[in-house]
Amino acid sequence: MNFALQRLALTILEFFLPRLCVFCGAPVGVEAAVAVCPECEGQISWVDSPLCPRCGAVFISREGVDHLCRDCQQDPPPFTRARAAAVYDGPAADAIRRLKYSRRLDYLAVMQHWLRRPHCLELIAAADLIVPVPLHVRRLKERGFNQAVLLARAFPESPLSLEALTRVRYTAPQAGLKPAERRDNVRRAFQVPRPEVIKDKKVLLVDDVYTTGATVRECAKALLQAGAKQVEVLTVARVRPA
Repeated sequence: MNFALQRLALTILEFFLPRLCVFCGAPVGVEAAVAVCPECEGQISWVDSPLCPRCGAVFISREGVDHLCRDCQQDPPPFTRARAAAVYDGPAADAIRRLKYSRRLDYLAVMQHWLRRPHCLELIAAADLIVPVPLHVRRLKERGFNQAVLLARAFPESPLSLEALTRVRYTAPQAGLKPAERRDNVRRAFQVPRPEVIKDKKVLLVDDVYTTGATVRECAKALLQAGAKQVEVLTVARVRPA
C-alpha cells in the first residue's frame, strides 16, 4: 500500500474509531488538536529560551538569557539560525523513530502540528522557499519515503521545492558516528542542480532531527554557494548538547 492510501486509511479509521493517544493509547478528547493525551504531552521537553540564537542549542541550565554557544563562537555554521520544536527525548524521540523506521504515519500529523509552534512559524514567515533535506535515491528506495518531505508539507501555504537540492553521494547512516566523522561522512554529498530555483532566496531547510548539525551545515554550504541569499533550519527535534 502506498503512502497516500495509508494516509487515507488512517483518516477513515480516525473518523469511525475512538480517538486514542498515539503514544499510550489513552482516550483523547475531540477538542485536542492532535491525538496526544495531556499526560504524554506533559512529558515533551519543548524548546524554549535560554538557547543559542544561532544553532538553537538548548542549554542545560534554564537560567539566564539567549547567548551564543561555544561551538557557534568557535566555528559559526553557514546557516543564519536553526530552531526545533522539541528536545530529542521522550515522546518526541519516539515519534521520530517510529515514523522513520516503522512507517508509523499516525505520528506525521502530530509532528507537523509541533512544527507550527510560534518560534517555528517565525522561520516559515521569513522564508521564500522551503527545501526538505534530501535522501540519496538508494536510501529513498530502501526506506520508501523521505520523512523530511512529509514534514515540510505541514506548510501548504509556503512554496516548497523537492528539486532545489539533491543528494549525489550515498553515505553511511550518521547514527553512531562521532561529530568529526559525521562531517566527513556528508562532505560534498549535496548539490544544487538548478541554481536559478534558489538564487537570491531565503531558504528554509526542513528535517526531522538536528543532532550535531553536520548534515544541515553541508546542505547550507551547497545552497549558499549556488546563490541562496540566506539559509535557516527547522527540525522537529534537537538533540541537547552534552
